[in-house]
Amino acid sequence: QIYSDIYDDSMWLTSLVENLLYATRIEEGRMTLHTSPELLGDLVEEAMNHIRRKAERHRLSVVSDQNLLLVQADARLVVQVIVNLVDNALKYTEPGSTVVVTTCICGDMAQVSVADNGSGIPDQEKEKIFDKFYCGTSKIADNRRSIGLGLYLCRAIAEAHKGSIQVTDNQPQGALFSFLLPLQEVIAYE
Repeated sequence: QIYSDIYDDSMWLTSLVENLLYATRIEEGRMTLHTSPELLGDLVEEAMNHIRRKAERHRLSVVSDQNLLLVQADARLVVQVIVNLVDNALKYTEPGSTVVVTTCICGDMAQVSVADNGSGIPDQEKEKIFDKFYCGTSKIADNRRSIGLGLYLCRAIAEAHKGSIQVTDNQPQGALFSFLLPLQEVIAYE
């Protein structure tokens, strides 16, 4: 148990440091995108591999209506967005809650959504939730502190990709975060 606790704390600290480094790069204007055509399903799967251990006490699933969604993206940064969103869903919901990651086409963009069935986010916090260092009033289920950089980074990365991110209410309860990425055209050679 001690080793498991040490591992969990070291992974939390690693995530915190990564978010701080990304925030510094954004503020200094040094965040450069290295985009290439990427299969969105592969990016989601990589993010799930990073987060599965934390999700042992939750029900985590991935749903896609398209097998081959190709996006123009910086793979490392998009994986970080997915990890941050799923990690938040796990942190702010009680054990046994359900977290669903969904990918689909939304107009000329690809959409990734992370939905949970927790207590949701009050309407007055939805406007501020993507602000730097904003932590909100919701209690974190695992009692770890948040410094309010994860969602700030998600917004910055989505906007750097010429996309967007939003939060709405999940039905019948919980939160639903969705972000958009540009689709990559598939050129067919005959």
